[in-house]
Amino acid sequence: MKPKGIKSDGTVSTVVLITQIGIGMMTPIALCAVLGYFVAKWTGWDAWVFIVFMFLGIVVGYRNVWVMVRKYTRDEKPEEPVTPHISEAEAEFRRWKEEKKAESGDKS
Repeated sequence: MKPKGIKSDGTVSTVVLITQIGIGMMTPIALCAVLGYFVAKWTGWDAWVFIVFMFLGIVVGYRNVWVMVRKYTRDEKPEEPVTPHISEAEAEFRRWKEEKKAESGDKS
């Protein structure tokens, strides 16, 4: 049963994707920033460790977004099968050809 007010045109899935992208981008940045802050305080190296950890968080966040968007676009466009398609006319021609072979007694 579908809840009232939810459209079936993909609006909800788009909002969910945007939310996931935001969370997937901000979480690694925030975690690495906090970790960088505490490591910088513990080692006494001040801003350099914080900057390195912040850069690492940005890289991981972009990677998360890249994977999410790639998966979403793959799900949207399923690949077509590679099996060859025989038209109805070609199938009829093959049946006719087999009948002619059978009538003539040709075994080749």
